[in-house]
Amino acid sequence: MRGLPTVPYFLYISNMKKFLIFLFLIPQILFAQNNWCGTADKMLANPPTEKEQNLMQKIRINVTNNSDNKSQDSLLIIPTVVHIVHFNGNGDITDLQVQDGMRVINKDFRRTNTDTVNGNPIFYPFAADCKIEFRLAKLDPNGDSTTGITRTDTSIYPHPEPTNANFDNVKYAVNWPSTMYFNVWLTRHISSGTNGYAQYPGTAFTYGGPWETYGPTIRSYEWGTIGTSTSDGRVGTHEIGHCLGLYHTFLSFSTGCGAECDTTGDEVCDTPPTTPTYNCDTSNLCSNDLLGPSAFTMDMPDQLENYMSYNDCQSLFTLGQKERMRGFLTTLDTLNGLYLDDNLIATGLMQPTTIAELPINENRKLLKIIDVLGRNTPNKKNTPLFYLYDDGTMEKKIIVE
Repeated sequence: MRGLPTVPYFLYISNMKKFLIFLFLIPQILFAQNNWCGTADKMLANPPTEKEQNLMQKIRINVTNNSDNKSQDSLLIIPTVVHIVHFNGNGDITDLQVQDGMRVINKDFRRTNTDTVNGNPIFYPFAADCKIEFRLAKLDPNGDSTTGITRTDTSIYPHPEPTNANFDNVKYAVNWPSTMYFNVWLTRHISSGTNGYAQYPGTAFTYGGPWETYGPTIRSYEWGTIGTSTSDGRVGTHEIGHCLGLYHTFLSFSTGCGAECDTTGDEVCDTPPTTPTYNCDTSNLCSNDLLGPSAFTMDMPDQLENYMSYNDCQSLFTLGQKERMRGFLTTLDTLNGLYLDDNLIATGLMQPTTIAELPINENRKLLKIIDVLGRNTPNKKNTPLFYLYDDGTMEKKIIVE
């Protein structure tokens, strides 16, 4: 739903009163008209908690310490599982649609989406390839082959409000270990007309929570662009941005336009402060862009193309947002093992390294024989033993009688 509704009782008051009431109601009307992100309400005017401040300080230190390290910009591959929670097929989607949704998200995070040229050129220098890719797992937690897609048939559906009894109910119905997989839940319906909502990483944040429920919940028809999809698939991009620590770009609107860019609003200094809008008309609703360690040298127009806005013309994450997301991924203990080789092997996204078979040196001399505990032992039959030679090689042998 786009645009503002007609309000009949405005007809009975003066033009000036109409204008004032309209201005007052803009934020409320906007939220009522576009409910596609249910993560908004708790993030408006709440000051950061002490836990949040401490965590963000730790992330900033980690990012600073790694800023000169080339590996800081290496590709991070995130093993992903998509849980489809349907009811008698209502809300179920095909594997092809799941894969298409992954395509949309990865193009957006890698900035290979075709509509990058549609953004305001003034923001091109700040647009980022986040070097983050989400790939469907090929091995499940038991080590068995999988498509990275699960299906659960149940009548339940979630509510985005944490105080509601149905909050995250689908997540408790099915989840895989968050230390190995990034969980995504697709469901036929979300209460309150919400198209998706997210959980921030860990417990330090409002809308954080236990790791077993970490990940976004999205209506299945908002995933991908084919099959039952009725959208461009970018609800997924937006909600995953939240899961990696990003706020809405308009977060400071309830207290004006905020102040210093690194401690108010979305806490990212290359996303200009703004208030919520939905169309793609160029505007500049805030003029305090230079407060704090700003990336800008002048007052900038609103960044309508940012994935963390509510605008229709989304096409980019910024360098500052990239740094923040990668800061969360590399700092939090539950997340910083997802992209490591051992986990990629365990989830089937990387093959174990093969050991090359070296030619045997016929002149080598046997130094000793040891058992599996490293103890010297005589040559035995029907027992696995290790033969160590003077050229540094070792053989494992079992002499069968």
